[in-house]
Parts: sequence; structure tokens; C-alpha cells
Amino acid sequence: MADEAGQRALIKRVCAVLAQYGEAALQGAPTESVAYEWLAAGFDDVEEIEDWLRARCFRARHARALEQVGFTPAQAALRTSAGLGEYEETIAYKLAQGDLTIAEARRIITSDFWSSY
Repeated sequence: MADEAGQRALIKRVCAVLAQYGEAALQGAPTESVAYEWLAAGFDDVEEIEDWLRARCFRARHARALEQVGFTPAQAALRTSAGLGEYEETIAYKLAQGDLTIAEARRIITSDFWSSY
């Protein structure tokens, strides 16, 4: 019973974070459904979920894909005008839109890293 109460509390905290990002994070789906998507994707740390949302990575599946290839939310939050489309956005957002490839994103991250020295 305590585990169930803990799960409900976690869902409530994730819902609160998602609500801060509004329609971009929900995309027409019920808040609780989106919260379950994040949990099902392996994200059970509310702060980490918020880090991904802050990087404009609004879907759990995109955050999971980025994480699996080694990106952190901070890296995914870097802004770029590379890739398709005549706009500047975060790496995470452009990847999610299909306007940037993982290879292009890696080049941006590597370039940013070496430029910082």
C-alpha cells in the first residue's frame, strides 16, 4: 500500500511539472497519461524530467532516445540553427521534429565542447 501511495505521489509531482510546460508537453493528451509515458520510459526522477522539458524535449520517447545515444539534457538544450528548417531551436526540439540528425547533433556537441577550451 505504501508503494502505491508513493507511485501516486510521484505521478502527482510529474503531472505538476508537465502542467508548467502546458500544451507543448501535453500535445492534447491528458496530463496523467503523459506522466505515465515518462515513467514507462524509465524516468522516475521529477528533476530529470524537468531538465528534459527545459531542453524542449517534450516527449519521453525522444528523451529516452537521446539518452540512449549519450546525450544529457544540458547538451540537448544547446541551441542551433543547423539541420533542416530556417529556425534556431534546441538540439532536442530539432531532433524531435526530424529537422536534425543524431550525427549532426553529435558534431554540434563536439564543436561546443572544443570551443569551450
